[in-house]
Amino acid sequence: MIRPSLNRRLVLRLVAGIVLVWCAAAGWLAWRSLHEVDEIFDQMLVRTAASVFAVMPDKASHAGAVRLSDGRLVESDTTAQRPAIVLRDARGELLVESAELPPLRFDPGDAHFHSIEHDERRWRVFQRWDVQHRYWIQVGAPLDERDELMRKLLAPALLALLALLVLVPPTVFAGLRSGLEPLRRLTRNLAVGTDPTAASLTDAQVPIELAPFTEAIDKLVDRLRLSLEHERRFTADAAHELRHPLAALRLELDLAGHGDDVPARARHLQRAQEALDRMQRLVTQLLMLARVEKLVELDDAGSLRLVGVAEAALRDASERAAARSIELSLDHDGNDFVLGSRGLLGILVQNLVDNAVRHAPEHGQVNVRVGGNGERVTLQVNDNGGGFAVDTTRLGERFHRPEGSVGEGSGLGLSIAQAIARLHHGELSFGRSALGGAQVSLSLPRVAGQAPHVPGYV
Repeated sequence: MIRPSLNRRLVLRLVAGIVLVWCAAAGWLAWRSLHEVDEIFDQMLVRTAASVFAVMPDKASHAGAVRLSDGRLVESDTTAQRPAIVLRDARGELLVESAELPPLRFDPGDAHFHSIEHDERRWRVFQRWDVQHRYWIQVGAPLDERDELMRKLLAPALLALLALLVLVPPTVFAGLRSGLEPLRRLTRNLAVGTDPTAASLTDAQVPIELAPFTEAIDKLVDRLRLSLEHERRFTADAAHELRHPLAALRLELDLAGHGDDVPARARHLQRAQEALDRMQRLVTQLLMLARVEKLVELDDAGSLRLVGVAEAALRDASERAAARSIELSLDHDGNDFVLGSRGLLGILVQNLVDNAVRHAPEHGQVNVRVGGNGERVTLQVNDNGGGFAVDTTRLGERFHRPEGSVGEGSGLGLSIAQAIARLHHGELSFGRSALGGAQVSLSLPRVAGQAPHVPGYV
């Protein structure tokens, strides 16, 4: 199978276009030359007739035809390149005859041109009356003289065009090969690069036509570099976070296997179970974060009330909150329709509520407020815990746990929440709650109530 060639494709298309233009130019040149030659020869016949009338006497002779001393009619000059002439008077009698032309009938009509065949030659004949209708003339010339002139005129021009047609393809090929050299140089630069993600193709040597292409590749490489760094950091962080629960699990199992004390063995197994549960939660969150960050659109997006998502999250957290005597409350104004995935938004709000419950003190408070403001719907999760540190810029980074955090959180909850918020064209913000603790606000675009389901919402 022949691999497609851009150079060959361009050469073939250019040569095909040039051949078409050449054929059109040659045809137009031939037609125009024939037209001009016909006009020149026809005008010569007209001028010859006028010249003959100019030398004729004002009154026609009544002695009959013009004859020589031996009694022959005067014949028109048969010298080459001279028109043949037949002249008659008003009665149709011959005054001048031509031995080259055949006998021509007397046709005293209006002036016109016509063609005849004689002695295997084609003739162009012009006939007319003089002004006073005293003389009637026919002037003829063979058409092969015109053909010979046409050949003499067209042959050099067509040979030049033919030579041009022969020389154009190699010239075009050489020009395209030279013109495509920047593309080959670009290919060589890519081939010899040791680190493709560190190469920048766009520089001052790149032609303006290739600049959009190289800039697009550079942007693609930049995105690839960021993605590789992202995955590298993600893998390193995940390995680091999993190392501790795995080590704790192995230690507790070793202690439980070598100990003879039944209560001590039970405590080791209990701690091993806790390490295993933590590791399971961590793996679940890692998988969830990887799935959310990989999404580019929401196939199950539809209109929903954000307060309904908040109610479900509070119900799920009620048992954990009751165990620590934490009061859960919900406020809303009813104007909270958004477009999104109920499952993903449920995970987002559940993570925010879980963080608030985890950081709230015993007998504390967690309040969720949902309301509309202009074209946005805002969900706020407030608690009366210790609040955030002064620097909130790193909140949402994976595996980042602020100083003073309580419990065994992995630092992935806010990362998952931010990824889901971005997927819904929303944003998270952090601040101080009116209850004295932390406040996390989710802002999403508002839609009209009962908006239709929209597949592929991004």
